[in-house]
Amino acid sequence: MSSRQQDRKDFDVQRAAYLCAERELTQAEIGRMLGGLSQSRVSRLLKRAEERGWLERSYRFVPEKLEAGRYEQLRQFEEPSTLVDLLAKIRPRTGVHVSGVHVLDTGSSGLSERTITVRLARFGRAAVAPLDGLLGRSACVAVSWGRSVSCAVDSLRAAPSLRSAGRAIRVVPLCGEPTEQQSNRDTSSHLAERLHEALHSSAPKPPSLTGVPALIPRHFKGADARGIRKFVALTASYRDVFGAADPLIDRVDTLLTSVGPANRPMGFIHEELLKAGGPRGKPLRSADLQDLVAGDIGGVLLPRQGLSAKGLREVEALNTMWTGATLAQYERIAQGAAKTSRPGIVVLSIGGPGRPEIIAEAIRHGLVGVLVIDRSLADGLTKVLAA
Repeated sequence: MSSRQQDRKDFDVQRAAYLCAERELTQAEIGRMLGGLSQSRVSRLLKRAEERGWLERSYRFVPEKLEAGRYEQLRQFEEPSTLVDLLAKIRPRTGVHVSGVHVLDTGSSGLSERTITVRLARFGRAAVAPLDGLLGRSACVAVSWGRSVSCAVDSLRAAPSLRSAGRAIRVVPLCGEPTEQQSNRDTSSHLAERLHEALHSSAPKPPSLTGVPALIPRHFKGADARGIRKFVALTASYRDVFGAADPLIDRVDTLLTSVGPANRPMGFIHEELLKAGGPRGKPLRSADLQDLVAGDIGGVLLPRQGLSAKGLREVEALNTMWTGATLAQYERIAQGAAKTSRPGIVVLSIGGPGRPEIIAEAIRHGLVGVLVIDRSLADGLTKVLAA
């Protein structure tokens, strides 16, 4: 057998092992991915992978046993090539390019509440493998908020082992809390606490921004607004995260975040945003907000392309209400990671209306280092970037 034929056979074995361990696909699913192989053929490939040391019986993929560069080939095998090509052509404002794309199977693109719950659960389980590798390269991880991040964190807690386990990884919340509803398990502080537990980190427990309002309404002006901000800045955890003396935000090298589309930026505090964001104490209309923003990333509103100077000032005024991490701080995280081996900003999201548009805008801005998305969002993002 020629070396070329042997290499091709080895690659088939490695692909089967990769899809089994890294993507948790069934043998039938692997067979379909490899061109219609029978389940018995896939079983033989997996057995061969075990014999060659590329697959352990626990089905953890072993990239360390591969020749140099092969792991990247395997990742590219599953990545949507058209999307990767389109991403490579973008010239981001900050100079930061997307360095990794992980496309996960969530089973469907349905949008009913029940279907979304199922999709998010599958998304969270499938996200463990890529997040394991990303967190293994991190020293200080921040979390924003949202259901997709929450499901991923829950799955990390259920994972039997993580490459990051036991290391002194700091975990930091970056967003405050709703003020017009009860706190929930998807807020930044709750997620930070659960992620710290999932990592079994030896670092100190994360600070908590519980009690810190996520937004300061626009009708508070002058001395009133300054007084509220001064009071917020005095809270111990807020000082730890954002204070002037060695704040944790300056150490963050990885951010796990979701995005909010234009029709519902800021997720579960969207209604609070509308109520707080209108001038002269009046509520902001949802249609007017959609005309201004492409959505939000980690609570920061991104303006639509081509917005007038007046529109840009309005978006800036809305972002001034925000007490969490700023756009400038997100840019620093993204740019700092681009100069090192750190992941930077990791966007976790499944497909839905408006999500391709806000992710595209975040990518053009240069805020996204890694995408962890499902197939429907990958397809939608490809269409938006190709338009």
